[in-house]
Amino acid sequence: MWATLVAIIAAISVVGTVVAVTETTTTTAGTTAKTPTNTASVNTTTSSTVPAKYPCAFSDTVNITDSQRLQDGSYAHEGIVIPAYLVAIYNFKVIDGVEYRAPKHVRGCICLIKPCITFCCPLGEHFNAKSGNCTAPLQPRPPSTLVELTDSYGNISHVKIIDRFVVRTQLGCRNKFVDKKHDSFWQWNLFENGTLLRDDRLWSTDEYCFTSLEHQPAAWELVPLNCERFQRGYRVWIYAICSIIAILINIFILSLLGCINTARKSHYGQLIIYYLLSVIAGYSLLVYLTLKNPVKLSHEACRNIGFLAYFFIMLSFVYLAICSFDFMLKFRKKSMRNWVRTLIYFLAIVFVIILRFAVSFAQDSNLPKHFKPGIGEDYCWFDVRLWGILIYYYVPILLLLIFSLYCCFQTYSATFELDPDTQYLEGVQLRIMKIHFYAFTGYLVGVFAVWLREMIVYILARVREHFFIIDFWSGICILVLAIAGFILLLGKNMHVKTWWSINVESSQTDLSIINARVYKFDEKGDLKNPDSPYRPTVTSL
Repeated sequence: MWATLVAIIAAISVVGTVVAVTETTTTTAGTTAKTPTNTASVNTTTSSTVPAKYPCAFSDTVNITDSQRLQDGSYAHEGIVIPAYLVAIYNFKVIDGVEYRAPKHVRGCICLIKPCITFCCPLGEHFNAKSGNCTAPLQPRPPSTLVELTDSYGNISHVKIIDRFVVRTQLGCRNKFVDKKHDSFWQWNLFENGTLLRDDRLWSTDEYCFTSLEHQPAAWELVPLNCERFQRGYRVWIYAICSIIAILINIFILSLLGCINTARKSHYGQLIIYYLLSVIAGYSLLVYLTLKNPVKLSHEACRNIGFLAYFFIMLSFVYLAICSFDFMLKFRKKSMRNWVRTLIYFLAIVFVIILRFAVSFAQDSNLPKHFKPGIGEDYCWFDVRLWGILIYYYVPILLLLIFSLYCCFQTYSATFELDPDTQYLEGVQLRIMKIHFYAFTGYLVGVFAVWLREMIVYILARVREHFFIIDFWSGICILVLAIAGFILLLGKNMHVKTWWSINVESSQTDLSIINARVYKFDEKGDLKNPDSPYRPTVTSL
């Protein structure tokens, strides 16, 4: 079984790997410009997809509500006439690639006529990374009018911004990546169509904005700020620390169950071991993605790690469902052959693999953005701003947990139908099996409560459009479940308790007996003195 599991996981890693992106390097006048030849590495967003009712994507528009409307229905904006067929009324806005409700306003597809670039702040202001907003400098500075532009041949020249681009002023994405200490932050290439190359990745016009920052003392420089799909702060650290402690607790439970022969060979112990293996692998990958900035991961690595974490987490809930089903069969006195049991374990892995690739297919399909999982796009894990996490993650988990609780309810009912003189079920004492069943059911109820809470919190946040990419309460709940697992899955496991009483408690008792050899001496230290009130006493095995 272990060999099968390892082989399946290895196959997933091989199939999920995407061919690396090749790059061509062109050097002109001592300057090197890298141009990706495969756009598969570029993260695309909804804003680059043209909605059916609108003439162009949101990222190619500007708000022209206050611009001059001409007699033929066209609009004049920044000296450019936008034809009527490129004008529409929008009732939404796009932030970080996701649509949000907005009051109706008129937008024109001006970027289809002339390339656009975005400035983070109005004229005379710059972006302040500490406050996360635009502020005026202490000393007035002349505005930046020139920008370095890279043409299709790799030549770099300084051009007037207004001559080549339509300048849009909007704060853009919520989180911007600012790292002035590293030289790579100041290295970028702006192309004629408005796309930006930085860190071997192409950024579309709605994934960055320009601002002036102080590069050296009293030396300000125009630099683009990329959208950062990475959360920082106390929420992240609380989630990560709680998850790491939970992983360590689960590793301890797994190690103890794996070392005890009777626990490891029992059907109940096997399923709990498989469950813990899946949980440890899944949450370890999630913690890694939480602490790792996705900007520093390749698109393929980001996507593959996210889908691998999804595979392990879903597999853990499948093993819980199998364990519940196994209890139901045993209490109903329906035996299962070992080869059938092994086949069920194998089919469980196959089922989760199919589910994983179905989610991958949905991500790569032409479904609307809101119905995609978002793995490997803006984030390496599910995008909580979309409904996809509800469809492909929370709903399957809740269905598996409901099935598990239904099996537990049927098992509980079956306990009253057993003959009063029943002592064993499939070679296991009925008393031991009942203890395991009640402990497992208690743990399962806790898992259901935690994940029901997760789904409700997500739905409320999604409706209010108030998102926390990392909810630190989720980490606390994961830790609580690990503690519950330590108490119920390990502490209430009769195989573990028996092993503990034989190997730990008995050895302590033996040691105390050996140390109980008490020699009572008189004041002279002579045991042979008949007047001594003490007699040598030896208590031994």
